Amino acid sequence: MLVSAALIFAMSEVGFQLGRRKGPSPDGSDPSSLLQTTAFTLLALLLAFSFSLALGRYDARRAALLREANAISTTYLRTDLLDDTTAPAVRLNLRAYIAERIAYAHAEAQPDQRRLADQRSTEIQGTLWKLAMQNANRDRHSTMIPLFIAALNDTINLSSEERAVLSTHIPDIVIVWLLLIAFIASAMMGYGFGRQGKRAVIFKVVFAIMVALVFGLVLDLDRPQRGIIRVNLAPLQTVQRSMEAR
Repeated sequence: MLVSAALIFAMSEVGFQLGRRKGPSPDGSDPSSLLQTTAFTLLALLLAFSFSLALGRYDARRAALLREANAISTTYLRTDLLDDTTAPAVRLNLRAYIAERIAYAHAEAQPDQRRLADQRSTEIQGTLWKLAMQNANRDRHSTMIPLFIAALNDTINLSSEERAVLSTHIPDIVIVWLLLIAFIASAMMGYGFGRQGKRAVIFKVVFAIMVALVFGLVLDLDRPQRGIIRVNLAPLQTVQRSMEAR
């Protein structure tokens, strides 16, 4: 964020130097004002679009995590439908599974740790499915075991959904264009001040800080486990505590 603020301010200084060299227009008009207005309008639209996109992705991540927590909780409760030889092993694996899912959601800034947590949770899914099938084969006429299998199937499917939403970010091209338009708008602002012979350092600093803050907020929302704004892992952690308490 500090780097982007410094670059935006630097571009305004570049524009100021160019405008000062150009000097004021003889008739007092400034043809570049139209371009300034266009640049600021585009910047505002891109910032609004990027913020809306980042906020939508943040909400999607939060909703997916909540659904997965509910699915795991339901699966754990339905272990009571299994026989006494299978239920303890399933519960043990579910406790290990939710720990890996928490580690997966938490490790966005560490790709290697996230990959390892995802691999371990996938292996546990396979173990849980095998245990469920073994129990089902022992009692093919049971009407309760399919309820557990349905819950387990939801848990597995929702892990894929969470994987998808957690790995989706604002396209890099949008970020590049956002920075480019911010640089152009800042340069045009500096150019206008330069033609008027006014350095206006405070105005340019405030503008650079405001744009950098909004830009940082967009990136923070888009990568919710890396900055100040983070997806709350409380739903998964609450389910984990309830499992340990049983």
